[in-house]
Amino acid sequence: MTRDRSHRDRCPRRARLAAAVAALALVGLAVPGATPPAAAEPTITLTDADAPLGLATDHARNRFWVLSEESGTLRLHAFTGDGQAEGTMSARDRLVDGQALAFVDGEAYVGDIGGSRGEVVVYRVTEPWPGTEINHAAALTLAYPDGAHDAAALFVDANHRIGVVTRGDAPGVYLADEGAAAGQTAGLTRVADAPADVTDATALVDGRVVLRTATELVALDPASWTELGRAGIEGEQSGHAVTETVASGRVLTGLADDTALVATDVPGPAPADPTAEPTREPPAPAASTDGETEAESTRTFAQTGTTTAIVAALAVSAVAAMVVLLRR
Repeated sequence: MTRDRSHRDRCPRRARLAAAVAALALVGLAVPGATPPAAAEPTITLTDADAPLGLATDHARNRFWVLSEESGTLRLHAFTGDGQAEGTMSARDRLVDGQALAFVDGEAYVGDIGGSRGEVVVYRVTEPWPGTEINHAAALTLAYPDGAHDAAALFVDANHRIGVVTRGDAPGVYLADEGAAAGQTAGLTRVADAPADVTDATALVDGRVVLRTATELVALDPASWTELGRAGIEGEQSGHAVTETVASGRVLTGLADDTALVATDVPGPAPADPTAEPTREPPAPAASTDGETEAESTRTFAQTGTTTAIVAALAVSAVAAMVVLLRR
C-alpha cells in the first residue's frame, strides 16, 4: 500500500517536472525575431537615429540596419520595419572611412571604402543582432586593378558577390572576384561605367542593382550592366542612402540630415527572368591574425539592452515556476 502511494506521488511530480522543462523551452522560442512583424509602411521615420550614411534591409526579420557617421568603430543600429529603434550591434574593428552597408541572407557587409585607396576593406558580420557586441567581423580586403579610387556605394547580390561603385574621375562599377575570403586579398574587376557622384547602391531581390546619387536613381541590369532606367528622387533630397523596401519592389531613399525614408518606384522595367536561386557555397572559416578561426573571432562576447532584459525575465519566471511546481 505504501509503495503504491509513493508511486502515485512520484507521477504528478514527474508531470510537473515535464511541464517546467517545457516552460524553459518556451524561453528560447520567445526570443524576439522568431515571428517577423507586419511589413513596413511606404514612408518611414527612424526614431532616435542620425541620418543614415549606409542603409540595408533584412527582409526576413522586417528590420533595417543603419550605418551612421560616427567615431570610426564598427557599429550598426537596428530598426523595426516601422522605424522604431531596436538596439545597436558593435564590434572592436576600427573603420578608416566607413561609407556603405549591405545585407543579404543573414549577413551584413560594412564597406570601409571611402578615401582614395588602392585597396579597401569590407567587413562581414553573420547574423548581427540588436544589443550585442562581437570581437571582430570577418575582414575582406579588395584591390582595384587600376589604381586608387574613392567610393561611397556598396552592394551585395544573392550569391554574396560584392560590388563597389566608385566616384570622382572615371567612376565605375567594380565586382569582387568570386570566392573572396576573410584574411585574403581579392581582386576587383571593372564591369561598367557609373554615373557621377554615386552615394549608395543596393541589389534588389529580383536581381536589379539600383544606384543612388543626390538627386537620381539609376537601375542596372546585372547580366549586362546596361541601364534599365533612371528617375529623379522626389522632393529636394541630397541624402546618401538607398535600400529596398521590406516588402520588396520599391526603394527607400534617405533625406539629407534627416531620418525620414521616402518610398520610390524603381525606374525601368523589372527583369523578365528574376534572379535564380543563389548558388553560393558558404565560405570556409578563415584564420585571424591571432590564430582564431573566423567563427571564434566573431563570437558574441556580450549582450546588452532590451533583448537581454526580456530573455532574463523570461528565464527567471520559468525557473520560479519550476521551483513552485516541484515543491507541491
